[in-house]
Amino acid sequence: MIKLIFALILLLLLVWRIKRGFANGIMGEIVTIVSGAVALVCVALIFFAVTSARAKAMSTLTVCIVALILLGILFKVCSLIFSPLLALSHISIIEGVNKMLGAVMGVLEACVIGGLLYYGLGYMGVAVF
Repeated sequence: MIKLIFALILLLLLVWRIKRGFANGIMGEIVTIVSGAVALVCVALIFFAVTSARAKAMSTLTVCIVALILLGILFKVCSLIFSPLLALSHISIIEGVNKMLGAVMGVLEACVIGGLLYYGLGYMGVAVF
């Protein structure tokens, strides 16, 4: 029964990511992945900064604040780079290729998420396959 539920979840995940990747295109998918990665790093740095402030480790707090500022600057530079590329991806000749590559990127995302889910369930002791 667990195998069937896991396979159904993987199938739904695959369909969802393909549809979303086709709608966004590869450029939109790359922007989404970069934004998510930057957000995760920012949250980790903020938690680390709060922990170091509570422990009165001011050098670590300073490093975290500088890293957050540099990450913000890097994110702004990336948004300046991706804005023209997103506009370029709406040209009719490029748009079809962009959408197909977005669907392929959706398949890759679904595979990565499915693999993480599989290993996560295995780590918790749930035998899926």
